[in-house]
Amino acid sequence: MTNRPGKGLLKYDVPILEGNLKKQVPQQKRTRKDANNEDQEDEQLTREVLDSMLPPRKFVQDGQTLIQFVSIAPATRSDVVKLQSQLDSLLQQRKARNTGICPIRSELYAQCFDEIIRQITIDCSARGKLLVRVRDELRMIISDYQQLYESAVAWGMRKVIKVEQTKDQIEEENKTLKEDNRALEANVAKLQAKIVELEKASVTTRAEIEKNYAEEIAYLKKTIAQTKNQLDQILSAK
Repeated sequence: MTNRPGKGLLKYDVPILEGNLKKQVPQQKRTRKDANNEDQEDEQLTREVLDSMLPPRKFVQDGQTLIQFVSIAPATRSDVVKLQSQLDSLLQQRKARNTGICPIRSELYAQCFDEIIRQITIDCSARGKLLVRVRDELRMIISDYQQLYESAVAWGMRKVIKVEQTKDQIEEENKTLKEDNRALEANVAKLQAKIVELEKASVTTRAEIEKNYAEEIAYLKKTIAQTKNQLDQILSAK
């Protein structure tokens, strides 16, 4: 039970106190039993049929529980035109979406369909009952499609979350690999610098060795020449 609902497309009678309704029920039964007026009987039958199709609504206003029945007043051509105009106006006022699942649009079209059922049931209860079957079937189909849509959305969200988690994992792995790569590049740079130093040291050492060899060879050649001269002098003296 809620507070007084807003004005919709389904036409209702003036709300009455729930307590007054309970007092009127026995009187209504006696009236129908003793009535000789066929119109009153038809009206009561129409009321019962409508109440079974479109149950009365209850709400609280100023601390009192009120009940409101669907109107049994027949619809005129102007009422039908007015219904279409009201539907278009409410769709625009409440900013209903033209496509996709829209609760506002679904609610307004449901109210419009119920009002059409009310109007037709007053003229012919059999056609009204047929429309109720169509309405209930459509509601079931829409409910199935909505569940399917919600399941698809939930599946899509799970996939998105999984992709995001995988993306975060890949980004973390990529970050780690980049850090490892930078460390390896730094190590390669150090090794290359060390190789350059070793090559420089090797060149210097080789030059020193060659210089020492050259000096030693020159010394040996000089010693040999001196020794040969001395030997020649000794041989000449004899």
